Amino acid sequence: MAFVALLAYLTFVFIRPQEFVDPLLGLPLVKFSLIFAAMFMFTQKRRDFDAPQNWLLFLLIPLAIVSGLTNGWIGGGIDSAVSILTTIWLPFLVIQNLIDTLRKQQVVMLLLITASLIMVNDGIAQKASEEGIGWSGASLSQGTRITYLGIFNDPNDLGMFFVMVLPCVMYFLRKSNLVFKPMFVVALGYILYGIYLTNSRGALLGTMGLLGLWFLLRFGLKKSVVLGMFALPAVFIVMSKFREIDAEEASAAGRIDAWYEGIQLLLWKPFFGVGHGGFTDHHFLTAHNSFVLVFSELGITGYFLWISFLVISAAMILMIWNRKTPGHFVDEAPEGEIEIARLFTFSLLGYLITCFFLSRAYTPMLYVFCAMFVATFYRARLVLPAKKVVRLNDFIKYIWWVLFGSLFGIYLIVKLFV
Repeated sequence: MAFVALLAYLTFVFIRPQEFVDPLLGLPLVKFSLIFAAMFMFTQKRRDFDAPQNWLLFLLIPLAIVSGLTNGWIGGGIDSAVSILTTIWLPFLVIQNLIDTLRKQQVVMLLLITASLIMVNDGIAQKASEEGIGWSGASLSQGTRITYLGIFNDPNDLGMFFVMVLPCVMYFLRKSNLVFKPMFVVALGYILYGIYLTNSRGALLGTMGLLGLWFLLRFGLKKSVVLGMFALPAVFIVMSKFREIDAEEASAAGRIDAWYEGIQLLLWKPFFGVGHGGFTDHHFLTAHNSFVLVFSELGITGYFLWISFLVISAAMILMIWNRKTPGHFVDEAPEGEIEIARLFTFSLLGYLITCFFLSRAYTPMLYVFCAMFVATFYRARLVLPAKKVVRLNDFIKYIWWVLFGSLFGIYLIVKLFV
């Protein structure tokens, strides 16, 4: 029942039938299914909560209140804290504990693939409709770009989700037999077409990043560079089909201006930021960069927590399959979990590339996937004679490198183009 409740929650978050099926319209099914899943989780005998990400995310809750208080808006801070608690922290706890077998992980991945296919199908219906409205009720953005419902009503969010799901499709394409393989080939093409229909430059770059990582792991650095040079003409053709990626283009210039404003807000309120959700109170556009969004709204304190969360999440999946990662247990990890960890590395890379151009630091997509990273780590370590626990101090130097490196990198980009 616990896993069924979790599947229901993920269905209501991603497929969202409560927004287009008449008997379900208006029902708070996301909240109800999450509450049931949490209740079932706490009745289970085997539960793990030792991942550092749990308390890193929990600390964002009081930080949101403090940030709101220091900006004279305690009510907004409390609202933000409740939002983080219910849409990020609690689902993160539940998912990491209820996907406790490899088979359950595969079922969840199939659900996410199914959700992607449904979204693409609705997007095709939008393009075919004279009014630009799909069968779900979602409508085209800017008259040309497909969207979906709820948290996917922006084509960039939709493109990000497609990019993060692509590695799941590749996993089943590799694992399936001759009967099911054509089905996943079609699914792969369908989702790639969906990315094209979103016309999202971030999603395009994310897809190219996944392809680049695959070449790197498969052929090594030298061969990847050579193959990349031969692939450049095809890349330019694909890029020409999307909106122009150029720093002088209006929306790109607006992004740089927003990043500049984010740096100014950090300098103005360095410790607790301008408050969760407060960026647009100081700038007419959103930050268009998840890193900028976090350090401007939650200050260096929140930025440290968020960067630490990302680094530890990455470390957990790398420890399972990459021998260069400190504390790795590649030789002991089950082969099935190694394959899952490897595919999740691609999903994380897809998020990191797309989020650099989007304000999606608080999107449920990130925390659902990172919870699955933790679940994979929990499952993989079951074969070890002693329980392996990841601590923040184990990766603190990498956290500081990423934190200061990202700040310097964003500052340098702004300095070059402003």
